[in-house]
Amino acid sequence: MKTETGKNGGRYYVVDEKNSVKLPSVTTILGNMQDKSGLDAWIKRVGEKKAKEISTFSANRGTFMHVLHEHYLNSLLVDPVEKPLKEAFKLSLAECNTLTEEEIKCGKDLFMQFHNNSDFYEQIGEVLYQEVPVWSLKGGGYAGRLDLAAKTKDGKVKVIDFKTSRKPKRESWIDGYKMQTAAYSIGLYEQYGVFPEETEIWISCETGEVQTFRMDVNDIKHWFSKFQELVVGYHEKFPK
Repeated sequence: MKTETGKNGGRYYVVDEKNSVKLPSVTTILGNMQDKSGLDAWIKRVGEKKAKEISTFSANRGTFMHVLHEHYLNSLLVDPVEKPLKEAFKLSLAECNTLTEEEIKCGKDLFMQFHNNSDFYEQIGEVLYQEVPVWSLKGGGYAGRLDLAAKTKDGKVKVIDFKTSRKPKRESWIDGYKMQTAAYSIGLYEQYGVFPEETEIWISCETGEVQTFRMDVNDIKHWFSKFQELVVGYHEKFPK
């Protein structure tokens, strides 16, 4: 699915080329509608140049980790090979050949913290969807690309979102992650007819910790309702 840059600088997904239907990304909506006072204070504290360097590094090491997740699960479950990790790393290096060695190393280390912890990959029995576009027209509409929808070995369908962080998150800090995951869950249902029984947010931290935040169906509905308020507000603020 093609993406374009909107008048406000945000990312838009072209969900229907024939009818020129373009929807703002989930992250664009969250970035424009959530309180950014904490981010602004951080930028002021470290300086714009340093903040940009940190943000670019974080985005790039996160990209490598996400790509490695995708290739690893493909090599492990979708099209199994003898050495899935080795194959995944080779494919990821080829795909991310513009990243620095430091960004690649950090992204790989963050991935390996999940790989070496049996609570994560060992629960996955079947990959349903990876990196697929999802969207909804509710509230004016939004679109995004979910990381993973999988069926676990105990038969549950889960939407899983991968995150990276410099340090562990308090749950009170991740409302945006919860709204994002809920938005992907509703989009998955509307586009593919699959509604997750649970969602999980996996966070790998540069300090060595790994975190999991789970949501059940009621949580998904609650956080989607919160997200919808932002969607409506976004479309009022940035009319087509």
